[in-house]
Amino acid sequence: MRNDRFHSILGLAKKAGKLVSGSYSVEKYLKTRKVFLVVIAEDFSKRSSEKFIKLCEDKKVPYLVYSNKQDLGRAIGREIVGIIAITDEGFMKLLKEAAKGENYGGE
Repeated sequence: MRNDRFHSILGLAKKAGKLVSGSYSVEKYLKTRKVFLVVIAEDFSKRSSEKFIKLCEDKKVPYLVYSNKQDLGRAIGREIVGIIAITDEGFMKLLKEAAKGENYGGE
C-alpha cells in the first residue's frame, strides 16, 4: 500500500460505519445524503471517474483521486473498490491530512 496511514483511516471509517463504497452506493449517497469526501481510485475507469468528478463538483463535495482499486479494497476488507464516499467530517479531515499533496478537486 502506498500510504499506510491513509488506508488505516479508511479501515477505521469502515468499522465506524462512516463510509460507503461502490458506484451505485456512492452515487445514491451523493444525491440524497451528506457526503464530505469522495475517494476515486487512480485506476477507476476514465468514464466513471469523469462522471463522479462532475457529480462531486455539482454537489460541491471535495474529491481525491488516490491509490488503486486493490489497495482501497484491501483497506476496507474487500477485494477491489473503485470509489468510496466518506460520510463523516472528522474522517474527511484525517484523510485529507494523510493524503496531503495528492490529487484534490472540488474545493
